[in-house]
Amino acid sequence: MQPTQEVFTISPVTAADIPAVTKLINSAYKGEAGSKSWTSEGHLVEGERTTENGLLELISRPGVTMFKCCDMRSVILGCVLLEKRAPTLYLGMLSVLPGVQTGGIGSRLIQYGETFAREQQCNSITITVIDKREELIAWYRRKGFVPTGTLMPFSNKSSAALSSISLMEMRKDLV
Repeated sequence: MQPTQEVFTISPVTAADIPAVTKLINSAYKGEAGSKSWTSEGHLVEGERTTENGLLELISRPGVTMFKCCDMRSVILGCVLLEKRAPTLYLGMLSVLPGVQTGGIGSRLIQYGETFAREQQCNSITITVIDKREELIAWYRRKGFVPTGTLMPFSNKSSAALSSISLMEMRKDLV
């Protein structure tokens, strides 16, 4: 008997999705209670990663689109924010529900971002990652992203750094 292949759909986030997407992002960045997830930044940052109002503001900006990845029951399992900053596309808030991480959803969302970038005539994708997140930086390297050498101060309206951290820019050229 063949194992069943999980079917996912990727579509734009709407205002109606904002409560669920906000909860997903905050859960993914904070990690589950008692979890030692490598995707968590809870040991580096306190507070929420985002708010419903913050997300509504983001998705209403020109050039910004947020996509959700849902399973067959329309449960939101992941999301990604894409912003056209010609000639590049910025990819941010890549988040996957902690219970389904390592299932390829993050990779699918990055691939979707690459296709979207090409459709928008962008020649690269840029991301920012907390410079102390070595496992995450390594994961992005495996996806083809390389550090640009640019560091920016950590800044987030709804959370604060627990120690001195910076955002490291990484880029993937699309050929």
